Amino acid sequence: MTSLDQAVLAVYVLFIIGAAQWFRRMASDSSQFINGGGSMPWWMAGATAFMTQFSAWTFTGAAGKAYADGFAVLMLFWGNALGFFIASRFFAARYRKLRVETSMQVIAQRFGRPTERLFTWLQLPLSTLTAAIWLNGLAYIISAMTGFDMVPVLLGTGVVITFIAASGGAWTVSATNVLQLVLILAITLVTGSYALYASGGPAEIISDFPVNFWLGRDMSMVGILGFWMAVILMQQTVSTNNAITCYRFLVTRNEREAQRAALLAGVLFVIGPVLWFIPPWVAAAWHVDLAVQYPQLGEQATNAAYLYFVERAMPAGTLGLTLAAMLAATIAPMSAALNRNAGIFIRNVYQRPGHTEPQLMKVGRLFTLLNGFLATLVAWWMAQQTEFDFFDLVLMISSMLLLPMSIPAMLAVLVRRTPDWAGWSTVAVGGLISASMYLGFNPVTLPEWLGGEVLSPREAGDLKFAATVLAHLTLTSGYFFCTRVFYRPRRNPGRMRQLRAMFSNMCLSLQPAEMAHADPLQARQLGALLFGLCILLLPLLWLAEDSQGLWLHAAIALTVGAAGLALRRLAGNDEGARPD
Repeated sequence: MTSLDQAVLAVYVLFIIGAAQWFRRMASDSSQFINGGGSMPWWMAGATAFMTQFSAWTFTGAAGKAYADGFAVLMLFWGNALGFFIASRFFAARYRKLRVETSMQVIAQRFGRPTERLFTWLQLPLSTLTAAIWLNGLAYIISAMTGFDMVPVLLGTGVVITFIAASGGAWTVSATNVLQLVLILAITLVTGSYALYASGGPAEIISDFPVNFWLGRDMSMVGILGFWMAVILMQQTVSTNNAITCYRFLVTRNEREAQRAALLAGVLFVIGPVLWFIPPWVAAAWHVDLAVQYPQLGEQATNAAYLYFVERAMPAGTLGLTLAAMLAATIAPMSAALNRNAGIFIRNVYQRPGHTEPQLMKVGRLFTLLNGFLATLVAWWMAQQTEFDFFDLVLMISSMLLLPMSIPAMLAVLVRRTPDWAGWSTVAVGGLISASMYLGFNPVTLPEWLGGEVLSPREAGDLKFAATVLAHLTLTSGYFFCTRVFYRPRRNPGRMRQLRAMFSNMCLSLQPAEMAHADPLQARQLGALLFGLCILLLPLLWLAEDSQGLWLHAAIALTVGAAGLALRRLAGNDEGARPD
């Protein structure tokens, strides 16, 4: 990594900190801090929904999976696209019409306080663990590429992300997410397009891929791969549409904008992943031995597949921009997770009658700082472990820990006649199923009636993951439906009114008095910041060593500038549409 790349990365960090400070003043009370007061435009909410579904792991662990196994990794991200398209059609508007501020308020309305407490105290540590995985993956690759020690890199990135989340809550998180989305799309669009050109086109990538591009390495049983892909699509759909993740739609001005936000995220997840994975596919088609190129990464050398192409084929300074994009891809979901946890703590744990807004804001910021510190600490512990494969670890957490919570959280808005204890007991049953599948299912050898073949490690891992998810989709979901047998009209009048109000609200459109007006200031300020980022990118054109570098850097800068112009025009439209 050159001094120019390091300078580019440092300038970006300062830029994003400054942007967070710019939007800090918009969080004037706890509602603004938690979900922007339900006044964010659809494009900002959609950008945040998209950015919270991936991290630097996308450019490291997932890129390594693309380098090794070709096409299959796309299913993980196209599953997100499918989930957001379904959300746009059905779930997003219903969640927004519930008129709540946090996801745990949905759980409380549907299942009562005991289940809400269980979900709260499970969600907080699990999201902290997930944030730690994101942070560790980012710090690991930055440390390896810059030569800096892992500990200061972890501390530095953890402090920056925590500062952004604590400074202005939902506003700084969502505003910086828009900026980071534009940067990521600009870099990946230019890098992916150039990689496609440099490789000779899709046909050349597929034919030169060292193994079967569609199956990947160590995969001779097409049925297992098809099973894994189908299950991935179903799991991502559940993870996108359950009540725990509905916070993405609660920030919008109305149900229509919630639908548009989900649609935007879905479209981005169709296009974005293809651009992300073309460079590692090209690196594999060039038969690059990443273990030789990056000996400092050891067994994790495949995680540098994306960076290899940037280092070898893109002009000077692009590596720094790519690392900035990876930083952006981790800031977005981790800051959103910290903000979401702070909102849950304020509204579902701490708040009592008599608490003032300054008290709630102070507690929210303090909890964000504490949560960020804990995530950084866990990430540091993970850095000491050498036996983890991050791709498999992410999938294991999602299938064995998060899915048992996601299933009742999604069915909560689909199935009405279940007892309150259906929520927490389904989580318990799901936990038992996860433990049984993890400890008792070892698909190294298939049963005789399935051929009795000895599976490769990849086939066995994919089959175990797919079988675990399928067990939850059938058995855990089946248990939830079975609790309907024990449903009885509730004797508690308060709970009956609460449930009737919840399901009535899902069918009742938001009234004009409940909607925030369009504020063109958000788009105008973000447009100005993007113009500023475009200006910061211009010196790279002057430093370009040849015409190719000049044009590639110009394409990145122009993409960022065009996005700024689009937001300025959008601000003008919002201002013209705003009622007097």
